[in-house]
Amino acid sequence: MSYSEMPIGLALISCDTVIEDRRTGKKSLIGLFGQLNVQKLPYLHPSLSLLVSLTGGTGEHACEVLCSNDNLKVSVFSVKGKIKFDHPQQVIDMVFQLQSVRFPLAGTYWIKFIVDEMPLMMRPLAVTQRKPSATTPEGADNSPEK
Repeated sequence: MSYSEMPIGLALISCDTVIEDRRTGKKSLIGLFGQLNVQKLPYLHPSLSLLVSLTGGTGEHACEVLCSNDNLKVSVFSVKGKIKFDHPQQVIDMVFQLQSVRFPLAGTYWIKFIVDEMPLMMRPLAVTQRKPSATTPEGADNSPEK
């Protein structure tokens, strides 16, 4: 068995889109948010992107990104994979693009990044339901305001 050092979390960012330049490998994060203000629940978010950035690790590690709410029995989403560090100075940027994410309740959801079954980073995502205004017909627009 080879020795491996647990990585250090640098960033866990939620946004609408991550664009990667094919030539340079540089990433642009579009529409960063920490809250979804929705018209009605349950809410189906069309596209959610996450950027996870790590460094300081060695060897191969099992990893998982998941989203949960204390009032739900199951996770909103969970994606598992593996990461491999060639050397401890390496920075690994992972992009997760999730489609049609369903948020059944208002409240605080926790996006967590787990390495080798140990929580490494987490951040809150607040889902709030806005009241219908007198000028907006019920159910006319369910797009989020971030």
